[in-house]
Amino acid sequence: MQLEATGISVRGPHAPMLNATSVQVADHQVVLLTGYPGPGHVAAALALSGRLKPDTGSVRLDGSADAGLLRRRVAVVDAPGITEPDDALPVQTVVGEELAIAGQKAGRKAVLEWLDEHDAAEHADKRFEHLPVAARTRLLAELTVARPDVKVVILTMPDRHGGDPHEWYALGRSLAARGYGVIITCADASAQLLDVKAAQLGAVDQPDPVQVAPIAPVEPVAAIEEEVLEEQA
Repeated sequence: MQLEATGISVRGPHAPMLNATSVQVADHQVVLLTGYPGPGHVAAALALSGRLKPDTGSVRLDGSADAGLLRRRVAVVDAPGITEPDDALPVQTVVGEELAIAGQKAGRKAVLEWLDEHDAAEHADKRFEHLPVAARTRLLAELTVARPDVKVVILTMPDRHGGDPHEWYALGRSLAARGYGVIITCADASAQLLDVKAAQLGAVDQPDPVQVAPIAPVEPVAAIEEEVLEEQA
């Protein structure tokens, strides 16, 4: 599986939202896509996932430019104003809604079991906005990949919530280890802190994605993330 965007741009009402950008990712790969915080991150995520038609350029998944295929296969996680959950809702309500979208059991018992399996049962009754930053990103990502058709995950500006960039980068690598293609949009400062060569919003000549070795899917997610963090230490 390969997602490839070539020279995509998005015009805004008063100024460009996204200047011409090329980026590609395949399964078992992670790409940091950096730029100044603003609408360009969301525009890129929506264009890459077939939810917004770019004004120039093209987006293809395994050679296909079908927008419906992109929407099924490419998921946008926590995009502000688009896919982010209502912060006032209880965590268990958000989880139930997402599990229902994924076609899984979404009753209270199933939700609590899912949270327990993901080491988050203690957060069930909290407002979503009160989740620790790392737990928020991890739970939303796991709910996203619960959808069987998803092959590419776009984590949208996880650093806007604060926290340690190493945690969400470890999450991205753990998803790639499980076979997903992962794009993480973030500020330039986050990529510098991670010391990872990043692609740039508004650029067409980009570095190669980071290749991640496969890990057996039976290994617990928490263990994968812990191993990734140890590698970076």
